[in-house]
Amino acid sequence: MRTLVSTLPLLIFLSLSAAADDPPAETKDEAGLTVGKNLPGSFHPYNVTGPHQERFHCLISEHGLDPMVMIFYKNVDFGEPLPNLLKRLDTAIEQNPNTRLGAFVVCLPDGLPDVVGSTEKDQDANTKNDDARLDLAKKIEAVSSDNKLKHVVLCLDHKSDVAKYQLGDDKLITVVLYAKLKVVAVHALPKSEFTEAAVEKIMADVAEKLGAKRK
Repeated sequence: MRTLVSTLPLLIFLSLSAAADDPPAETKDEAGLTVGKNLPGSFHPYNVTGPHQERFHCLISEHGLDPMVMIFYKNVDFGEPLPNLLKRLDTAIEQNPNTRLGAFVVCLPDGLPDVVGSTEKDQDANTKNDDARLDLAKKIEAVSSDNKLKHVVLCLDHKSDVAKYQLGDDKLITVVLYAKLKVVAVHALPKSEFTEAAVEKIMADVAEKLGAKRK
């Protein structure tokens, strides 16, 4: 009995010491995207352009482990410097075929209540389509055509479909660079910080971290 009592403080000390040496529990990144961690998951945007045009298709699953640039853009106006960024990405893909680089943009306009839309018949049996997606898709497709994009795919989605990415409400654009489904860089920018200088930094990361060095 004496031995048990005398060793009890030692056991308590060793237990506390071990707990102190344990690494702290990992905290989740508030933005939902952490460099070095896996992507939050897949989703199926409406592909406005590309091989799966006019279909809901997951580009993350399609490209698998290949290096990718995924852009979330909370608008459909495509004002500068976005067209410049897309053209430079398109050129980087064209000039670096061995890297298997890909890129796609997901537009997330606030005015889109439901990317799927709906179709119904009115009292005169005429088809009534309230699908706002169609009008927005025309604008997005025109951007691709005007800028002669051959590789960058433009998509449309509702923000609820990418909720797990926890995109900041104050960010106009979030550019995610990933390879082997792990995030290697994130550029989350409000409108005031999305400038030509920001485009230069993004393209520098594309060259350094995704291997697309030829421009």
